[in-house]
Order: sequence, then C-alpha cells, then structure tokens
Amino acid sequence: MPVTIPGIVGALVPNMAATGQLGSKMPDLATGIANGLVKWLPSVTVITVDSGSLGVGSGGPMPLVVPQPQLYAALMAGDAAFGFFGPMSPLLTLGVANGLVLAFAQALIKTTHPGIGAGSGVATFQAPDPIPLLIEGFAAVGLNGDGPTKKASAIGTGLAATFASLVVPIPIVGSASPAGGAGAGFGQII
Repeated sequence: MPVTIPGIVGALVPNMAATGQLGSKMPDLATGIANGLVKWLPSVTVITVDSGSLGVGSGGPMPLVVPQPQLYAALMAGDAAFGFFGPMSPLLTLGVANGLVLAFAQALIKTTHPGIGAGSGVATFQAPDPIPLLIEGFAAVGLNGDGPTKKASAIGTGLAATFASLVVPIPIVGSASPAGGAGAGFGQII
C-alpha cells in the first residue's frame, strides 16, 4: 500500500499527542508534513549493490524501515540548525520522529535487479531536497510565515540527513542461473 496523507497523519497525530503536543494547530502540522512527504517520497531514488546468481530479479515490495534513533537524532540536528531550542522542542521532535517511523513503514521499497536473479542487495537512497515540498505542504494547510517555514526546513534537513545515511538490505528474487555474479539495481519508494 503506498504512503498516503491520511496514513501519515494517522501515524503522526497520536505520536505527537503522546508527547504533549495538544494544541489546535497540531493536526495542521501533521497534515503539512504529510502533504510534503507524499510528494517527496516517490521522488527518492533507490540504488542497490547486488550479489547472487546471474539472472533478472526484483526486490520487494517491502516496507521502508527507518531506525527511530537515527531519525530522531537527525531531526534534532535540524531543529538546532534552525534555532528550535525550547523546552518542548525535543518532545515535539520525538513525537514527529515516532510518527514518521510508523508512516515510513507504510511505504514500500520496490526494486529491479537486471544482473542478479536471486541473491541480496544493499540499498542506499538518493533524495532531492525535501525542504521546498515541506514548506509547500505547510502552506497548503495555512502554516505560513517565518516560524512554520523554519520548522519545515528543520524537518526537511533531518529527513535529508536520515535518507543520505540510510542503508537497507534487499532480498532479490527472480530467474537465476548457476553462475554467480554481482551488479547494481534500482528502484523507488511507493
């Protein structure tokens, strides 16, 4: 099932509420993040380094698993870069990180491996800058101005750092030959 705005909002809202984010704009913040992510995630390119038997195979679809500590640390660094140091900032970031981990698990990684029929690959991600799409997503729900733009930028900075360092193992299944080989695959997040 591809990632959707209601799916992301449904993951974010309870996690943000669990960390004390109970204000009237909290659902708007969750929806703004979701608006940006549904445009950004499909533009992320998946690149794999593969080994196994020669042939043609595919990987997935499998859930996108993002480690929560890695995401939380990157989002906190994004907050610091844009001046979010208040006492509630770590709690908001924790709620967003926990919600995003669940939202990302709704997304699927689908890959194609033209040189390997059966084996395994290691996926890395090449992502465009998420900041403009998050700012646009925030603006779509009425979160405009300096504060929301900085918050969208902080979240985008954290997401970019997370995906730049994310590595995911990919099982490859397909037609295989008795000869071994190595190759590269490609794919996307759906």
